[in-house]
Amino acid sequence: MTITALLTCFNRKEKTLACLRNLEMQDLPGTDLKYVVVDDGSTDGTGEAVKHEFPAARMLRGNGSLYWCGGMRVAWSHAAEEDPDYYLMVNDDTLLDPGALQVLLQLAPSPQDRVIAVAAIRDPETGQATYGGQRADSGLVEPDGRAHECDTLNGNAVLVTQAVYREIGMLHGTYSHAMGDLDYGYLAKRHGIRIIQSPGSLGTCPRNSRQNTWMDRSLGTKKRLRLLQSKKGLPFFEWMTYNRRNAGWSWPWKTVSPYIRVLLGW
Repeated sequence: MTITALLTCFNRKEKTLACLRNLEMQDLPGTDLKYVVVDDGSTDGTGEAVKHEFPAARMLRGNGSLYWCGGMRVAWSHAAEEDPDYYLMVNDDTLLDPGALQVLLQLAPSPQDRVIAVAAIRDPETGQATYGGQRADSGLVEPDGRAHECDTLNGNAVLVTQAVYREIGMLHGTYSHAMGDLDYGYLAKRHGIRIIQSPGSLGTCPRNSRQNTWMDRSLGTKKRLRLLQSKKGLPFFEWMTYNRRNAGWSWPWKTVSPYIRVLLGW
């Protein structure tokens, strides 16, 4: 059985190496764990360090314009050339616990299962849930010792079976950085593919700070609008596409609501 881990990185050498080291420590007898890593133009030696410590990893280079979704699509398209049994989307700032992949494989035991297994992720200091499965009406699913079916997902640590990839492919080509993982989950749900979150937390990743983003109310309106339109914000066309695909009849309101929020200083 083959699992190919997909990572994209930019100037986070120590975090990227720590993520890969944790994956190496997963106890998976009879499993061939491979890596496809996209270094999107790092200037801190991330790509060189990964290649030195993990010479078997397939290293791909970007020019800094791929961002997370773009890098993941590049990694995924190259991984698909070998048609592995599973694809593992991993954020390079996520550290998986020992045995995490075993748990995900229990949720999707066959490559032919129409299942996406999602790891519940916690804050490394507080232990509070930060990422994982999501419900459309209530957001993040809190792990409580039971596996839960979800509506969509965060892409921090997600196991996608061969059958799912063959049916719905990879992340949609519209998205640069954000939204692609949530969109992928909603697409899977529309196809009747089950999205199952792990019973307990399987790793750590702190939640992204709102400071110096478009949601930071201490910034001026003009700067917030610039950040909102940036690749790491909610670029208008990408945000509109996401809402048209996933928000139903309310998509126009959801599309303009962040702009109203910024203009009103909320």
